[in-house]
Amino acid sequence: MPTDVLVAAAWIASIPGFTPAMTGERLPPDVLPPTAGKKNRPAPWLKTGFITVQWVGGGTDPDLPRHSPVMQVDVYAAEPGSNDPPWRQAEALGEAIWLATMQRTGFNRLLTIEAEGVTYPGAVVQGVYLATPFRRLYDDPAAYARISANLALSWVMPSLTIP
Repeated sequence: MPTDVLVAAAWIASIPGFTPAMTGERLPPDVLPPTAGKKNRPAPWLKTGFITVQWVGGGTDPDLPRHSPVMQVDVYAAEPGSNDPPWRQAEALGEAIWLATMQRTGFNRLLTIEAEGVTYPGAVVQGVYLATPFRRLYDDPAAYARISANLALSWVMPSLTIP
């Protein structure tokens, strides 16, 4: 069964211009390990940015099989070799997420949910809004640009059968 984290990550990955490789529970390393004679190389997310999601609140509906979590969404951007965080790149990704919450089409569609080689039953996001605006976080020792917001969503699993 999909979790709130998996559904939120899949919804964000479905935003035009975003991909599943840009979302997850935790930030991947910024360097890929050497393989087949290749040296260490920068991770792909350094070009695209990366979005992490974590559950911070909300819950389920006591009368309906609907989830209503509040998720912390952190957007990361980095410029390898620079100590100047690329704030504009992170903020542009955050703005795209906010704009996606304002759309009037695109909700109530079945999301494909895959993580770590496992395919989960699909979920339908019925609505999403930013519970807090994105704000800059300045505490990153790696000089990444990191912005954070809380995202509230409502979702259901159409294939769920309640006995």
